[in-house]
Amino acid sequence: MLGLITQKMFFKLSGSILFAYFIGAIPFSSIISSKYGKNLFIQGNKKAGAANVLKTSGVRPAIVAFTADFTKGSVTILVARFLGFENIFVLMIASSTILGHWKSVFNKMRGGDGFATLGGITLVMYSIPGMLAVAGAFMINYFSRFFKYSSTLCIPGGYLILVFYTKNVNSQMIGMGILYSMVFLKSNSSVFKDKLKSLT
Repeated sequence: MLGLITQKMFFKLSGSILFAYFIGAIPFSSIISSKYGKNLFIQGNKKAGAANVLKTSGVRPAIVAFTADFTKGSVTILVARFLGFENIFVLMIASSTILGHWKSVFNKMRGGDGFATLGGITLVMYSIPGMLAVAGAFMINYFSRFFKYSSTLCIPGGYLILVFYTKNVNSQMIGMGILYSMVFLKSNSSVFKDKLKSLT
């Protein structure tokens, strides 16, 4: 498929990936928290995401932050579909959005884990199954909140729900699995580092 890209297609794809990065890089959580006098990178879990906004600034700003980050993922996939991209190209654009959220050029290459942004991507890409996956991930996160790493349980849970309801493990679904795994690893990076330190 990649070998069939024309010059026009290449520039359109490159522009879309760049657009997705900058949309993903908009630091909504940091902007919202700053209105409350909070610096997410020195407070809470030290990440620029809705979960840290909840910890540092309260429920209402966290809802706004989550909605904004969720919308980032939705918008980039809607634009990709509007431009006629499918399958691996949509996944490339989705990955660029997540990368922008992780390493924001507007936030000194810092960011959050990308839970909400991944949710927005999933909803637009998979419609009803995507909605069920997002809702299921919310429920898993809520009922597992008493565990130390509860927020990370919703990622594999959401993906398994998505696979179950789509009943189609094709190349795009495998690609989504890789994207989910990337977000999972990013969100657990500090946990893995602590485990490695304890072993040395």
